[in-house]
Amino acid sequence: MSVYAPIFALMAASLITLSSSVKAQYPQRIISLSPHTTELIFAAGAGDRLIGVSAYSDYPEQAKSLPIVASSQQINIETILALEPDLIIYWQQGNSAADINQLKKFSIPVFPSKTGGLADVATQIQKLGEVLGTQSIAEPVSDKYRKALVQLREEYKQNPKQDLFYQVWSTPLMTVASDPWLQEQFELCGFNNVFSDSPVPYPVINVEQVLVKQPAVIVAGTVNNKDLQQWQRWQSIPAVKSGNIFRIDPDVSHRFSPRVLTGIKTLCDIALKAHK
Repeated sequence: MSVYAPIFALMAASLITLSSSVKAQYPQRIISLSPHTTELIFAAGAGDRLIGVSAYSDYPEQAKSLPIVASSQQINIETILALEPDLIIYWQQGNSAADINQLKKFSIPVFPSKTGGLADVATQIQKLGEVLGTQSIAEPVSDKYRKALVQLREEYKQNPKQDLFYQVWSTPLMTVASDPWLQEQFELCGFNNVFSDSPVPYPVINVEQVLVKQPAVIVAGTVNNKDLQQWQRWQSIPAVKSGNIFRIDPDVSHRFSPRVLTGIKTLCDIALKAHK
């Protein structure tokens, strides 16, 4: 069982007790404009009110059957208007400001979800609970997430320090610097991100720069083993020489949702395996 499963089990059980009279005071036809906001809405106990989502909103399973009204590049205004939403929840740092302003012109209420560090997941769930009137669900879910995060920090606090190169993308080769979402995961697991001092949050780099950094571990956010094969020719990199090349599921570790708890455990276990 995954470490976040009790969070969604609690959400499901609490949802049954939420009275229809209370729900009627709050938005009933909600649209989500990013995959992570879809997950947060479900976590906050209002997944049954979603009428439209963005592309790649694939968790939980119920989200897959909902109409897709947006992609990472644009939103479909006509489809959204036809669905007659009474609230649109969008990603403040990701959705186009021009698109959101266009929605506002149609007098559709919007609510921003702001991504941040690991602790901010609980905060966002709580805020959604207040907006959607599902505090009785959102508050316990937030508390369980916080406690699980504390437990992970305690469990892996003795992890050995190791230099890590994290591959966000293979072509072009991209890594991550100071973005708190991934950086906090690295630190929790004992990793030193070798590109943490880059002035760009997600720098595009070349292999020569990785050779200079000499990381002890290479981890890629991918489900495709081919994205790791390019490193085998560079045996002078300690991570390659020792076979410390791993991958993790980006939908779990990159997405701002309670599922990151499982991603952290996977990453920390990789750190322990690499050190042996």
